[in-house]
Amino acid sequence: MIKVSHLGFEEILILEYPVSKDNRGISVRTFSKRELNEIGIDINFVEEVLYCPQQKNTLYGIHFQNHPKAQTKLVYCTKGRILDFVVDLRKSSDTYKRWVCVELSPANRKQVYIPVGFGHAALTLENDTNIVFKISEYFDSSLSKTVKFDDVDLNIKFDIVNPILSQQDKDAPSLKESDCNL
Repeated sequence: MIKVSHLGFEEILILEYPVSKDNRGISVRTFSKRELNEIGIDINFVEEVLYCPQQKNTLYGIHFQNHPKAQTKLVYCTKGRILDFVVDLRKSSDTYKRWVCVELSPANRKQVYIPVGFGHAALTLENDTNIVFKISEYFDSSLSKTVKFDDVDLNIKFDIVNPILSQQDKDAPSLKESDCNL
């Protein structure tokens, strides 16, 4: 059975599957629709993306996809280590603009469940890191959005001076300037 804990928000979950171990090594389930249903998560993940940043201090995000194809994500790290950040982008929420962070790695085997309404960012802590994203809606470039990682209104503590960024993340608007409709 999946161990479930909350990460700062009622909606953001840390999931930990049990580990089986024998003389050959360990075996860990990384996904079970049935077990997710048993804990109240009824999401149909339609894509899985493996993101493989090569260098430590690579920052992905803050990313989200707008309605009508907003995405729920399930994120975990299979190689290296990351700090995974989730920020509430729901304007009607009491926790609007609040953020939380958790370290993900193969050693701790934690997964973060991020429902619609939240932005996501990940900072690599090691070279050659692999991050897996299970996503509930297909990627739509016209709805895919970013927010500037160092937006003063969000005040997220990435604790990095010169992150390695994609051009999309370099050009990202502030939250005030974005067309976020979550």
